[in-house]
Amino acid sequence: MNNRIQIKLMRVINLFLGLSLCANSTWAQEYVDVVKLNYNNTTQNTFADSDVASRIKELDLETTIPIVLNSRTNFITGFILERIETQLFEDGVNENFGSFNLKIGVNRVHSEKWSGTYVFIPKIASDLGQISHKDFQIGGFALLKYKKNSNTSYKVGLYSNGELFGPWVVPLFGIYYLSPSKRFEANVTAPVSADFNYAVHPRFAIGFNYAGMVRTYHLTNITSTGNDGYVERATNEVAGYLKFNLTKRLGLLTKFGHSIGRHYRVYEEDDKITIGFPLTYIGDDRQQLNTDIRDGWVYQFLLIYRFHKE
Repeated sequence: MNNRIQIKLMRVINLFLGLSLCANSTWAQEYVDVVKLNYNNTTQNTFADSDVASRIKELDLETTIPIVLNSRTNFITGFILERIETQLFEDGVNENFGSFNLKIGVNRVHSEKWSGTYVFIPKIASDLGQISHKDFQIGGFALLKYKKNSNTSYKVGLYSNGELFGPWVVPLFGIYYLSPSKRFEANVTAPVSADFNYAVHPRFAIGFNYAGMVRTYHLTNITSTGNDGYVERATNEVAGYLKFNLTKRLGLLTKFGHSIGRHYRVYEEDDKITIGFPLTYIGDDRQQLNTDIRDGWVYQFLLIYRFHKE
């Protein structure tokens, strides 16, 4: 592909994204992150009550594409592809597992103040050893946004997914704020994420964020009896970061932080709970098959292609 074709292609993509964003005012912030490429790694962390140590490595790619349907509605599509490598058992080897998440939804303006985002998320989450119905999960979220003014909006919603341990339900609430100078930005969606950053220079910003998640992955022949099982991955991380705006749309984040209450717990595939909420699992009498790995330091590199409203 020569440079002239590449330039024309980028112009088409930018025009398409610009129309998608400008035709609809539902986005709380003044941009959408079209592509995010993330690499995470940890220092060597020991298992509880053991000197055996392991790292946790993660690589994921996320895309989000809004498509204009009319002046009040955008169709949302995209995907999340993730791969994790870590040692789950003290006497075991490194395991590889991950997921492919498809995003299908709409972003709708309901009124001058209210808008909503509704996304269906089917996914495959496993070690991809032998693809079967056990690898499939279905989830989604609904998020309503109330625009208080041009700088502040509030949000409330619900996320749910059919995890391998049972139903997982997360109420969502938060706020987005951009200072009049556009230097300070706060974007909170509790209890899953919070980000605060300050632009020191148009090319440079400093920030602090929190990210938390619970996900499960089907594993083949993982138990001592040779049966299938699943790993419950819970990560909670706080980090400071530096953001470098390489171009108007391309940014690089370098993060350094620490995990809080992280675990990668393995269970038999039939070991379930009744229902799970953040910090509360109802009907949980499962038998954990491995030992928790201790919390530790985390570093991350995140490359973002961001499209701003003009």
